[in-house]
Amino acid sequence: MRQTALIVEDDPATRHVLGTTLATAGIDAIYAENGAAMWRQLGKNPDVIILDLSLPDADGLELLRQLRQQSEVPVLIHSTRSDEIERIIGIEIGADDFLPKPCNLRELLARTRGLLRRSQGRNPPVLRGEARNIQFGPWTLNTASRELTHNEGQSSPLGVSAFALLHAFLENPFAPLSREQLSRVLKREYVAYDRIIDVHVSQIRRILGKQADGNGFIKTLRSQGYVFIADVQNAQ
Repeated sequence: MRQTALIVEDDPATRHVLGTTLATAGIDAIYAENGAAMWRQLGKNPDVIILDLSLPDADGLELLRQLRQQSEVPVLIHSTRSDEIERIIGIEIGADDFLPKPCNLRELLARTRGLLRRSQGRNPPVLRGEARNIQFGPWTLNTASRELTHNEGQSSPLGVSAFALLHAFLENPFAPLSREQLSRVLKREYVAYDRIIDVHVSQIRRILGKQADGNGFIKTLRSQGYVFIADVQNAQ
């Protein structure tokens, strides 16, 4: 089945170039020239969104914030608004990846395909074993729904990138994972000083909070990466 990307972009030339690039990989494109059109096109259930932040009728970050209240569709931000603060805010509120304009179109295609692979079927496969629920501390991660549930009842849906990283940590508790290894989990080429991994880990830390002993669940290893420091068990 062919997959579809929703390109939210007000510049016709850019829409055409992105659509043509995606077509080379068999990805269909639908288009929205502004925020209002994006909401209409969401009814077609796109598999991924490529979002510009500077739109004539809306701020892209606010659109993303509203989108995350109702959908987990993967989002790749593609924008001239690409300073570090914008990138961090975008990832924090739910973007799965961020590429500045202009960018190498082959890289954009690779990033888009990576998001599509990780979100295929909206039910990512278990990375090892057959467990569908993984317990740690007061949390349970359902690997089928990608939902993180606290034992007090509140749930925290995860985007595809945050889910993939948390799942990797839970599959490898107490084992150091380098940023290069975590980049491979996200099917990204590792680039030194790229902070995407760090921002996603920060997001996961904020969601999980502290353990009963006051420690966080994920520890930073200087010049190495991260390690998950809590007992993990499979639940029925």
